[in-house]
Amino acid sequence: MNERPAIMSQREATEAIVRAIQTTFPDANVEVVPDAGGLVVRAVSEHFASVAESQRRSPLLEQLAPEIAALVHTWELLTPSERPWFGDLTAEPSPPPGWSSAFDRAEETEPTKITFASDLDEDLKSAPVVTFYSLKGGVGRSTALVAVARRLSSEHGLRVLCIDMDLEAPGLDALFGITDENDSDRGVVAALLEYEFDAEPSVLNHVIPVDEAGRLYCMPAGRLDSTYAARLRSLEPEIWYRERINALHRLIDDVRASNLKPDVILIDSRTGVSPVAAPLLFDVSDMAVVCFHPHGQARAGTELLTRALLRSTTRRRTQIELTPEPRFVVSPMPPGLSAARLADRAKGWVDEWLEPFNSARAEAPGLTADEITHVVPYNAAVSFSDTVTTEREQLFPYARIADWIVQIVPEPAQPQLHRQTSASKKMALAELSFSTGTAELLDSDEFLQDYVVTRQVSETADPGTPLILGRKGTGKTALFRWLAAGELQGWTPVCVTTPNQFSQRPDWSFGPDNYAAIDMQLSQNALDWGAFWQTLMALAIYQTLGAENKVGAPHPSMSDIESGDLAATRAVTEVLKDPLGPLQCADWLRKVDESEKENLLLLFDGLDTAFGHTPDQRRRRSRAIAGLLAKHADLAPKLKQLRLKIFVRQDIWSGLQFENKSHFYGLSRRLQWEDQREYFKVVLKRAVRASAFRRILSAADPTLVTSDVASWTPNQVDEAWSSLVGERMRGERTAFTSNWVWNRLADGNGDHSPRALLQLFAAALEWEREEEKRSTYDRSVLRPRSLALSLERVSEPALSALLDEEFQELRQVAAALRRYGRTPIGEDTLWEGLGDTPEDLIGLAKEAGLITVSDSDDTSRAFRVPDLYRWALGVTRRGPM
Repeated sequence: MNERPAIMSQREATEAIVRAIQTTFPDANVEVVPDAGGLVVRAVSEHFASVAESQRRSPLLEQLAPEIAALVHTWELLTPSERPWFGDLTAEPSPPPGWSSAFDRAEETEPTKITFASDLDEDLKSAPVVTFYSLKGGVGRSTALVAVARRLSSEHGLRVLCIDMDLEAPGLDALFGITDENDSDRGVVAALLEYEFDAEPSVLNHVIPVDEAGRLYCMPAGRLDSTYAARLRSLEPEIWYRERINALHRLIDDVRASNLKPDVILIDSRTGVSPVAAPLLFDVSDMAVVCFHPHGQARAGTELLTRALLRSTTRRRTQIELTPEPRFVVSPMPPGLSAARLADRAKGWVDEWLEPFNSARAEAPGLTADEITHVVPYNAAVSFSDTVTTEREQLFPYARIADWIVQIVPEPAQPQLHRQTSASKKMALAELSFSTGTAELLDSDEFLQDYVVTRQVSETADPGTPLILGRKGTGKTALFRWLAAGELQGWTPVCVTTPNQFSQRPDWSFGPDNYAAIDMQLSQNALDWGAFWQTLMALAIYQTLGAENKVGAPHPSMSDIESGDLAATRAVTEVLKDPLGPLQCADWLRKVDESEKENLLLLFDGLDTAFGHTPDQRRRRSRAIAGLLAKHADLAPKLKQLRLKIFVRQDIWSGLQFENKSHFYGLSRRLQWEDQREYFKVVLKRAVRASAFRRILSAADPTLVTSDVASWTPNQVDEAWSSLVGERMRGERTAFTSNWVWNRLADGNGDHSPRALLQLFAAALEWEREEEKRSTYDRSVLRPRSLALSLERVSEPALSALLDEEFQELRQVAAALRRYGRTPIGEDTLWEGLGDTPEDLIGLAKEAGLITVSDSDDTSRAFRVPDLYRWALGVTRRGPM
């Protein structure tokens, strides 16, 4: 009777395997662990670097008995560089990303940290995966994917692979207008089955080219024939995460490593709670595009899905765990007035779903529906078409979705010229400084060194332009400061009125109490404000230039004035009491104009706030400024060497009514930053003061350091801007940093403040200095992310400047916006929160740029708070609807 062969234990088999490996590869680090009834063997050795993966087992199998080799179901023979891509063999396997576990997580407390791929400074190491998903069908999910794929390939020049994972109802290839006449052993189902049975499929055999440019490819689910259903039943997604070889992971990894080398992978997922959809959404995807229609049936399920996504982590290996990035597509949106209401409802839901997670975003900006939700209008031509073509009209509604995806696509390597060495960047960060004080407070030398004489400055500084208009923060006081320093060649400045904070403010630049006393004196003597202004101009010239040496004092009461605004006020009132006093001052101005060899430029700034902020004080201000402008219309034809330069806030000018207002048609200029590059010169001129930054610029373009910033061409501004803060917010094909800054620093009227720009860069510089200690970045001195993370710090001083310095009467509007807490806000809601004179306050808030009319097709009007003020007001975009 033959003896039965001895059964080898796992311990004995393990010892034999370790001996064989260490005999063949003495430097190998060996691990052997039991798994699923067999063994997993991992060996790490430098020897494998010179051996093809398929040949690494051969010398080992020659040494091992067949019964031992049969016990090994997975060989992992790796080089040291390959080792980090494989997990810990001794660790407990993580639970598969199924719907049950995902929904369980959705009910847990908030996660500690949420980081998306788009938050990273560095690029992803491989093509991102974007899954298009919907809980219910009929919302245009597959159409959106195909349109986005065509746009990414044609408009952005990306190589795109689309994978049809809607295995129960495939049709992605039909939407592309392609057909596959090959046998049924082609497609996603066939490839996954081969992986499940440990085969080595060639993924490119399952791919069909879509365009002739070689940039768009489709991996269909498979050809629907008699064998497809049987194959689909054989597929077991549940076991993918119980095996050492995960079929889904291998499919995606092999696609990335293939000759195709896609820039991005788009996956069309099955609707509903299907076994395949869960790993797509909660494991392999870097971004999940969730399509839904704002019907009540979709609300609860999509909210649960959102919570599950934001508590998941992707399989992507980086220094920190990444969360699938949610994006929402509301589709199809019906035409008509109901569209705006439905869009608001959908965005309200999304904001409500996101709000609990914003605290987990750490330093990254919070999530808002406006930024991550897109509405696709109903298009009959698209809905009834069998395919999605390349026609621009069909693709345009999906452009924003494509832009989302481009943000996480690794960008091509940039030329070394635009990268900074760690030493040069460190020196630049140490030397850079962005002064953020107001123009009135800036040190004289520093202000004059940094002030950029743009085309706008040259036009508004022209002595032949007496009236300078501008909204808050557009640079009126900076221009006044430049003129007051005598920088306009051929003209001697005389400061008649100045801002309160002006360091050289003269005694005769009055405040609210002084003007109240003067108003009373004018009333008692039946005089208008014109009489006062010609008196004050005479006093300012006399006190500034000592004109008594030529034509004497304008009036005896001005011949010997003590210091202080009280003495100046008393001198002016004494002139006004004299029936001939104002006439004497007018005659004196004429004599000075004839006798002076130099041109005098009389400056009037600070009028906006000098009179006070109560209703009575604002009415006094209107009468006084109207009187000044009327007096200019009277005096200007009589004067040759004296010129007036009057700075008035735009909203005040709009409300003035006086007889000769038309006199200023053609004689006024509005200070408004209309050119991005001119605006950015403000911050670039500060930057070039740092010698380390100049050296960086010189490496990029030597002409940048041999010419003044004010004379830079548009291309030179772009070059310097890119060196300072990068060209794109993230990646080569995403939003320009210049557009991002321009749009977010605009107030409700589209006006831009140089002060806010400098404050943004000062905050970004402070953040970058700390971040550089943790992670280096060499594409620009400031990484683009520093701008996004610093915007909130600009909002508070911007709002404070608006409410405390210029529009104290708008504090009531700000309080109403804070109480409501969302934007946009309906007109009726805002009206109710304002008490008395709501119409006047709303009008002023619009004039000041605190609010702007929201774009809406609805019949009721709503107002939007611009980003510049939104953070300081604690206002979120939209809210529960």
